[in-house]
Amino acid sequence: MKRRVVITGIGVVTAFGCDLEALWRALAAGRPAGRTLPTIDGYTGDAVVGAPVTDFSPRAHVDPKALRLMAPAVAFGVAAAALAAADSGVPFDALDPARLGAFVGSRGHSSDRQDLMPAVRQTAAGGTFRLDTFGAEGLPLVNPMWLLKGLANNVLYFLSLKYRLQGTNNNISMGGVAGTMAIGEAFHTIQRGYVDVAFAGGYDSALDADRIEMFRRSGLVTEETDPARAGRPFDRRRDGFLPGEGAGFLVLETLESARGRGARIHGEVLGYGSAGPASAVPALGPSADGFARALGAALDDAGGRVPDVVFAHGLATRSSDADETRAVKTVLGARAGTTPVSAPKSMLGNTFAASGAIEAAVALLSLRHGRVPPTVNLTEPDEACDLDYVAGTAAREVAATTAALDNANLGGAHAALVLGRTP
Repeated sequence: MKRRVVITGIGVVTAFGCDLEALWRALAAGRPAGRTLPTIDGYTGDAVVGAPVTDFSPRAHVDPKALRLMAPAVAFGVAAAALAAADSGVPFDALDPARLGAFVGSRGHSSDRQDLMPAVRQTAAGGTFRLDTFGAEGLPLVNPMWLLKGLANNVLYFLSLKYRLQGTNNNISMGGVAGTMAIGEAFHTIQRGYVDVAFAGGYDSALDADRIEMFRRSGLVTEETDPARAGRPFDRRRDGFLPGEGAGFLVLETLESARGRGARIHGEVLGYGSAGPASAVPALGPSADGFARALGAALDDAGGRVPDVVFAHGLATRSSDADETRAVKTVLGARAGTTPVSAPKSMLGNTFAASGAIEAAVALLSLRHGRVPPTVNLTEPDEACDLDYVAGTAAREVAATTAALDNANLGGAHAALVLGRTP
């Protein structure tokens, strides 16, 4: 018999800090996190508008010795997981390590570019990058731990070491869909009895020089220079996402164990679904078919439940938002037009591998408070995006008991979750 799986711990590191209630107040008030960033070392393009992590002190959450071995994004992930562990009250030291697991979503390697830039500047001092100069004069300036600090499985390593997680572990390097998949895989693993408690979430930063350059050249990131107006999912004038960073982690366990120890329960995971790309390589990316198949699979996994609210991927690109709209219509049918659809990325920015976990936290807060955060900057509706996106600058009261959320990566992978209010 499948076991029921609940969330007893939530930890976030976001553009609104590390406090859940502060995050909720900002989103409920429709406050965008975008700001004009100071110069990004190694990036020579126009000024960048992004949503960086704020009010975060790594040393408050991470052992200082271990911190020296972490890139900034890795520290986000370890800190968010530590916050989730503390919030859950799970007595990890008293449990069988073989029954504890971790599912971590990452983009892949996330080294600190600051460790590399002295060598780059030395090598390109004359205006031309010379590989022989880099080897002779640049490499000695590079932190010898540069590569290791950002390995894709670093967060999983630090978590498993600290909390003795010797059961099923999985590092999911799937970019923008990784956090969603991590929660879904943890859910199924507990549901089927392989472990009893698991961490699940993701971490990332889209604010490195190389990623900003890549997104700009690909036409994926917004060109808006006003931080308050950057990132406008589903709006007719949308021109790309607001790049962000952060981390989100949940602690999942069986309903039986949570009730047995009198834990506070934030909500329940009801269903999970994923779908791969169904198009040729030149057309890879989020698609209506992928969104629909992932969301439909998640609802089927949840016993056919229809969500009261949908938390959208809301990438704010021309094609993705239109495709996501068609997918919601396909899956929800006649109920699509009356179901609120909220896009947290309009305020938080696109945190890629962290998106699914942070947005799951937002969905749980929404169910708890009975209000749905707005999709900000949506002032000119697009005919191709004609659902109820809760446009405006304030949360709307909605008596919701279930929420669905979906995400996708730029390679065409999609995933969706169904969450329920505290059982």
